[in-house]
Amino acid sequence: MPHLIEHHRRQRRHCRRLWDCGNAFLFEYETPRLVTVRSCRVGVIYRIVQMCIVGYLIGYVFCYMRGYQDFEMAQSSVVTKIKGMMYRYRANSTRKEVWDGVDFVVPPQESDAFFIATSLVYTANQTQGQCPEDPNVGADGILCHSDDDCAVDEPTPYGNGLKTGRCVVWQGSVRTCEINAWCPTEIDKTPKSAILHGFETVTVLVKNHVAFPKFDKKRRNILDSINQTYLQSCRYDPHTDPLCPVFSVAKIVQQANVSLSEIAVRGGIIGFDISWNCDFDYDEEYCVPHYSFRRLDNKDDKVAKGWNFRHAYYYYDASGIQRRDLVKLWGIRFVFNVNGRAYKFSPVNFAMNLGSGLGLLGIASVVCEFVLLNCLRSNDELIEQKFTKLDHLSKTPHSRTKSTDLGVMSNSASRSRSNSDFLLTVLPHSLGSPRSSAPFSPVHGHGPPLVTMDDV
Repeated sequence: MPHLIEHHRRQRRHCRRLWDCGNAFLFEYETPRLVTVRSCRVGVIYRIVQMCIVGYLIGYVFCYMRGYQDFEMAQSSVVTKIKGMMYRYRANSTRKEVWDGVDFVVPPQESDAFFIATSLVYTANQTQGQCPEDPNVGADGILCHSDDDCAVDEPTPYGNGLKTGRCVVWQGSVRTCEINAWCPTEIDKTPKSAILHGFETVTVLVKNHVAFPKFDKKRRNILDSINQTYLQSCRYDPHTDPLCPVFSVAKIVQQANVSLSEIAVRGGIIGFDISWNCDFDYDEEYCVPHYSFRRLDNKDDKVAKGWNFRHAYYYYDASGIQRRDLVKLWGIRFVFNVNGRAYKFSPVNFAMNLGSGLGLLGIASVVCEFVLLNCLRSNDELIEQKFTKLDHLSKTPHSRTKSTDLGVMSNSASRSRSNSDFLLTVLPHSLGSPRSSAPFSPVHGHGPPLVTMDDV
């Protein structure tokens, strides 16, 4: 029997705890209580935090990040027109062979890029036939001593054709496998200096169009104020003429901090950056491009250095035999990178960022609450005044609860309301020298119940 009684008691206590938890969750309500604390340290912290938040809102959100504006990225296209003359000396001759833009710009048009040849290996008058493989391709299976070293129809690795099964003399005592290919084969030797000369005369007209559909705006780098006379005579210079759309190739390479004589030998890649930063809250004439240049490849690469490729010119001779001229070109490839961003005032973005920033001001109160409750010696007195539990409400509007320092009274202007409307008045008996020991009067005061604490 005793153990059954004890078991029932434990069950009752458990049920009571569950009831208290449910009662607290369903029927308790927390209302803020205003406590004014007179403290120099806390006041300074409060204002400093507020100033930091306001500075962040104005300086970073609105001024730096343009939080009051909407933005859009640019849609862009780039077209180039290259003019100029270069030349090379023919083998074993002092006669100059002139190359114009049609010769050294290959291909004629690229998407957001252009190429200018600087060096070349020219193999003319090739036809389909049999000839010795070039030993300069540097692959195994090219050099041979007998026909047994050359398997029929075996391709030469990185070579020029298919083996015929014969081992023939290439030059002097050097023997290579004979191949079916375009003959004579190319002698692939990297030049030690630039073959083409006259880069100083080569110019590039850049036509860049950008569009911002969201703002219904279109701009181009050839401004409306530019006329044909100016376009024919101007040359881009970052200091004296930064808006001229005509660029000297030598000037571009110089602005990229690259030696023209060095990059012309093996070729390379130059980045041609065009940036648009437009604020359409002002006149759109202020929306102009800015140019910059940089080298994209690494000049110190050990293998596969620079930029080169091959192409051929095909034709038929008088006998109807197809022939070709094979050209391996080294040169500079210019790659365009257009970055455009436009801004315009947006009431929605402004309201959202302003509301978010003002909401951050609550951090100041959180910081000061932490300091008051954890860093001050008189925090027990503050906790006593700040947190009060009211177990029940009196049905009489003028009655006051004597079990705590919290009084309940009604406003004369609100007596016509329901009895659940009440105001809290603090009677600070334990604060020593409160500013006022009179109960809070809703007639002379406004706002929530107030407690004033001096010298915390």
